[in-house]
Amino acid sequence: MNPSTFAIALILAAAATTATAATSDADMMRCAAIPTRDARLDCFDALAHQLSGKAAAPTATRAPAPLSAAAPAASPPAAQAPPAAAVSPAAIQAPPAAGDPKNFGLTAAQQHTVDVGPQMITANISNLGSNQKGDTFVVLDNGQTWSVTDNDGWLATGQAVRIKRAAMGAYLMLIPSNHSYHVRRLK
Repeated sequence: MNPSTFAIALILAAAATTATAATSDADMMRCAAIPTRDARLDCFDALAHQLSGKAAAPTATRAPAPLSAAAPAASPPAAQAPPAAAVSPAAIQAPPAAGDPKNFGLTAAQQHTVDVGPQMITANISNLGSNQKGDTFVVLDNGQTWSVTDNDGWLATGQAVRIKRAAMGAYLMLIPSNHSYHVRRLK
């Protein structure tokens, strides 16, 4: 490469970097103005893929956060784009289909899918019982039945409990006295 061609290439690269920096600042401000957490993250992910020169990867593997009627969204300043136009439809893709041959043999964790639904529930114990094998069953006031692996005698009828997701698909039942139990949903 001769020196004049190198100088032209260097000038073009500097101009492209300056244009990318100006665009990225405006895009960053646009993404920052989005009020919902998941939509804002999707916007930043799409922006990162655009700036790196890659095609937009699927970023919408999470369920969008529900909008609360009690908390109105803050209006963005006039210089920024409205949040509705923040995430392009090309950046949001449907999660992979369950029957997709590319996912054959992979667990949900290996496919990086996110469980849709609450991360924790609260209820009261309406019935507590056990079978002949010594397995303890807890019936909650919401109608759910859970099996408790190791009952230590602290569980009682009428007691408030929290059941939350744990690692590797497990669930923990927590009681107010800070005891926790590994549980499995039966009904």
